[in-house]
This record gives sequence, C-alpha cells and structure tokens, in this order.
Amino acid sequence: MSNSGVPACTDLLTKPWVQEAGVEVLNQAFFAQGNVATAGGCLASPYLAAWVIARLKGVDAAREALHYVAPVGEKESYVERALGHFI
Repeated sequence: MSNSGVPACTDLLTKPWVQEAGVEVLNQAFFAQGNVATAGGCLASPYLAAWVIARLKGVDAAREALHYVAPVGEKESYVERALGHFI
C-alpha cells in the first residue's frame, strides 16, 4: 500500500505502474475512503463526478447528472450501476 494506506482503482495498462509505486490496486471500478476516492477505466470520470456531486448536493443530484450523460437506452441501468458503487 501507499504511504497513506489507501488502495486505488485503475485500468489494466496503468496497473503495473501504480503497483510499482507501492499502491495496492483493487479489482473494482470505484473505491472511496473518507474524502479520497479513486476510480479506473473509461467510466472513472462519471463515477468520480457523481461521488462528488452526491457528497455536495445529495444522491438525487448525482442521479440526475448521471442520467443526463448516460447513453440512450441504458439510462436506468447506467445510473443504478454507477450509484451502486457508493450508495
């Protein structure tokens, strides 16, 4: 683990570099501990943004933001999958 003891999520390409830096890499898309969150892969940005929005404005606001960016035909499943990582 890193000096902070907080593990990280990342993509497969970056994983060896993160591990080489002494950080434990989790086999999951999102992880938060306290005020620190980490996510990996192409959905990292929406996951992290939704987590911040949920903390600052509430889960309903995060749900609304995710619904806005979700692909047509996948709105509900996308939102629930994303929110399922932290609520």
